[in-house]
Amino acid sequence: MSAFTVYATDYVAIYVSGVDAKSYLQGQLTQDINLVEPNTWLWAGQCSAKGKLWACFRIAAYQQGYLLICSADEAEAALRELKKYAVFSQVEITSMTQQVSGVLGDKQALGAHLGVNLDNPATSLPEGLVLTLADDRYLVVADADTLAPAHSSEAFLCAQIKAAEPSLCAAAIDEYVPQMVNLHALGGISFSKGCYTGQETVARMKYLGKNKRAMFVLSAQADSKLAPPLTEGQVQPVDLERQVGDNWRRGGTLIAQAVDQGRLYGLAVLPNDLELDSQLRAKHAPEVMFSIEPLPYSLTEE
Repeated sequence: MSAFTVYATDYVAIYVSGVDAKSYLQGQLTQDINLVEPNTWLWAGQCSAKGKLWACFRIAAYQQGYLLICSADEAEAALRELKKYAVFSQVEITSMTQQVSGVLGDKQALGAHLGVNLDNPATSLPEGLVLTLADDRYLVVADADTLAPAHSSEAFLCAQIKAAEPSLCAAAIDEYVPQMVNLHALGGISFSKGCYTGQETVARMKYLGKNKRAMFVLSAQADSKLAPPLTEGQVQPVDLERQVGDNWRRGGTLIAQAVDQGRLYGLAVLPNDLELDSQLRAKHAPEVMFSIEPLPYSLTEE
């Protein structure tokens, strides 16, 4: 039995390079790009002018530029918006042809297979990159034949959801400011770097205490994911209701979900003062009852 397992993902790696790459991204992302050093990776968000997220990235230095890794839905919006003003800078923005695979398992075995030492958070390959997400969890950007054939993504996605790491589905794009998906708690927002697109809204949420929502990990007994509701053929968000006495009221929205071993796990944006013993259900599938799991990090801001 292999000491590590490879999983398919829908992630895309965006490569930003050129002499203006750092300054361009500094004006586009929530993260301070000066902190993105070789052999590290950080969280970052890309916002609209109104401060709503187009994408949540894992960003790392790579070759002569930076890799931004996110879901395919996020990448579609991110590439469109990043390229919009790139014509005014010496910067190239491309979607890499390499696959982005998830890996669960032993670090030493994976490193030996790839021929590298995985002691750093980010490790360069001849034509790719490895991000260490946890002691036994990795993202590998590499040619398709670098790793063994991939399994279904569900187990890897469940691990990401349990770690409360944000990833936006299509219905969640341009809906939330970064704090609503806990990007501040993951170190993905710099409040001292200066201006970037959407910065005014993000700063107002912090300094005026206007943010009233946060991202939570949910779980439910289920053998399959919830199919999103459709309205006139258009996919709608999976809305949640919370129990208040004998009644049910709007609670929030599910932005990611995966199933593993008879449990449905999800990430949901909910009121940030919600009691952790609250009961929730899917509005369009009320038989699916969710409970709130503990977050692996604190939401308290310094």
